[in-house]
Order: sequence, then C-alpha cells, then structure tokens
Amino acid sequence: MEKRVEFLLIVLLGWAVLASSFAASLYMENLSLKKRVSAIESETVFVNIGVDYGNGTVTWFNGTILPKGSTALSALVSVAGVEYRIGDYGAYVVSVNGVSERKISNNEGFSWMWYYYDPGEGLKLGPVAADKYVLSDGDIIVWRYEHWKF
Repeated sequence: MEKRVEFLLIVLLGWAVLASSFAASLYMENLSLKKRVSAIESETVFVNIGVDYGNGTVTWFNGTILPKGSTALSALVSVAGVEYRIGDYGAYVVSVNGVSERKISNNEGFSWMWYYYDPGEGLKLGPVAADKYVLSDGDIIVWRYEHWKF
C-alpha cells in the first residue's frame, strides 16, 4: 500500500511540473505575440471602406488593414479594381470594378466621388483629391458612383 502512495505522489508531482512548464511556455508565447501585435498596430490603420455603385448595391470592406500613410485612393485600390489618372489637382477615379465614368453632355454625367464619415455631421464630401487625404485609424470612407448635373 505504501508503494502505491509513493507512486501516486511521484506521478502527481511529475504532472504538476509538466503542467507548470506548459503554462509558463504559453505565457511566454502570449507575451511575444502581444509585442508583435503592438508593433503591427503602430504601423497600420484600420479603416472601413464602402463602395456604392449607385444602383442599390453597396459593398463594405470593414476592418481593412492598411499601412500608416495610406490615402483614400490607396484604400480603394486595396479592395477593388480601380482605374484612375493623375491630374494637376490629384487623382481622378475613372472606374471601379468595371463601372466607368459616363459623360452624358458637358453639363451632365456619372462619376466616382468619395466621402468620409464625420461623427457629428455624417458623410461629407472629401475635401481634397483622394490621393491627398491621409487616413487615420478608424476612418470610414465611402466611394459613390453619382449622377451630377450643372
């Protein structure tokens, strides 16, 4: 009977050492992962990007991870097939996923416009060309295919 108790104590002690070692290993791995995530977060921004095709179809790319310094244009390029041209005032988006600008006349047409979300005022038209607007963490931008007329 005494030998059984000794054997059980040795097994219990061995299990305690193994479990403690495993827990310590997991703790160290967790610390390492936290450091890596922190480094990634300091170099990136998380944004939400909406693409409104003007026909009732809206596609959202929520939680998009982009490098710091990304612009409203580079965000769109990261989630869609985009054609654009650079002019004197910045980038002009010609087409998104095959939906191209359409000129009806000199005074009317359809074009891609971009907006940002202002918590106090809702969606606001982008204040500069999309390649000039640097995104911040948590920004919400929406690209809309819109009818315009002068």
